[in-house]
Amino acid sequence: MESSDHTFPRAERLRSRKQIARLFEKGESGVVYPIRYVFLTGEDDAGDATDEGGLSVLVSVSKRNHKRANVRNLLKRRIREAYRLNRNPLREISGGGRFNLGLLYVSKEIADYTSIENAVQKIIRNLSERI
Repeated sequence: MESSDHTFPRAERLRSRKQIARLFEKGESGVVYPIRYVFLTGEDDAGDATDEGGLSVLVSVSKRNHKRANVRNLLKRRIREAYRLNRNPLREISGGGRFNLGLLYVSKEIADYTSIENAVQKIIRNLSERI
C-alpha cells in the first residue's frame, strides 16, 4: 500500500499519557477561537529514552460543552482534516526534534469547517513565527 503525504498516521498522534501530561504541565498555550492550542518543543522537554523525534498532535473536544458523541466526533474530524492539510510548515520547523501540539476545541457552538480551518492555519502561522 502506498503512503501519501496527506495521511494522518498513528505515529503522528500524541497517545502517551506521560507526554500528554508533560505537554499540559510545561507547554505554552494560546487561543485562536474556536481552538485553544498547547505546544511543547524538544528543547523545553526533558525527554525519556523512549521519546523519538517528530511531530505529535492531540485533538480534543470537551464532553462538558458537547454532550453528544457524534458532535464531538464531527468536530474532531474537522480539526484533524484541517491540521492534516495544513501541517507542512510545522513539519519543517520541528526538524528532527520532538514537537508536541494539542488542539482543543473550546466553543460551545458547532463551527463549520472553514472557520476551524482558518483557526488551524492561524495557529500554524503563529507557531512558525514563535519557533
